Amino acid sequence: MTVLPAPLHLSRLFLNPRHRHAARDLGSPYALHQTLRWAFPGAGQEGGPLPDGERLLWRLDTLEDPDSGQATPAVLVQSMTQPDWGALNARDPDYLSAWDVRTLNLSPTLSEGRVLHFRLRANVTVRRADEQGRSARHGVYRPEEQLAWLDRQGERGGFDVLGADITRSERVRTRKGKQVITLHAVTFEGALQVLDPTAVMGAVRGGLGHAKSLGCGLLSLAP
Repeated sequence: MTVLPAPLHLSRLFLNPRHRHAARDLGSPYALHQTLRWAFPGAGQEGGPLPDGERLLWRLDTLEDPDSGQATPAVLVQSMTQPDWGALNARDPDYLSAWDVRTLNLSPTLSEGRVLHFRLRANVTVRRADEQGRSARHGVYRPEEQLAWLDRQGERGGFDVLGADITRSERVRTRKGKQVITLHAVTFEGALQVLDPTAVMGAVRGGLGHAKSLGCGLLSLAP
């Protein structure tokens, strides 16, 4: 059964750490997201929208550099639109030291009952009301509450978390103009079992949690 109506594209980007803008973006999730938009037609212009239906997800990760073979900071980008990283590099020469794009077809993998490895960096929050009844989001800091949050995402996303480790829990600050944004990001790794293939594909395409434009929410799956 075909679960995904259109293919996803998964890009691996290796930013040149000696490039002034790349070095800035590696320390600023908001700036990095704005730069990534330049690979999509019209989206890099000030206020320009992403293509219709696009949900751009990304995660700063550590991957093996294809040239040196050394572990190095890299960016994983998942998109529904075919990105043009050459156009980004032409606009800002040598911003990227290397990149590759592959088509991501998870439909054969997402069979009911299948056990998969996953990685997720998420903004783990819950909504709470104050004494005046006003609702706001709050970060979740205790590991058992973070894992409970992940279980709830699985219930909504069509999968059962069989086991998960928290490999990183951090407070991230970034600047959007004069506004300083602070969020709590948690990286999970573990195994899940597919219960509802269509719902899992929806979770992959749409991401999990909030702060997706700041490098959170990308659910990566592998056999």
